[in-house]
Amino acid sequence: MITFKKHDTATCPDCGASLVYGTKEEASSWKVYYECNDRCGWEQMAGRVSLAEIEHRDEIDERAREMGERLAGP
Repeated sequence: MITFKKHDTATCPDCGASLVYGTKEEASSWKVYYECNDRCGWEQMAGRVSLAEIEHRDEIDERAREMGERLAGP
């Protein structure tokens, strides 16, 4: 199960609503997912972060938020 958190600034490219993100731990990496908070249907896997790059659980949240800023664009 993935628990989603609201991103502070990233918005949906389809409808402009806030985006939420979630992470899922796998054998060698974390998967980072984003979806529209208004459930317009937009969703995307933003990427993976190697488990070796993360020393503490809080670091994956920080990396996931950074991925959302890139999704939002300039």
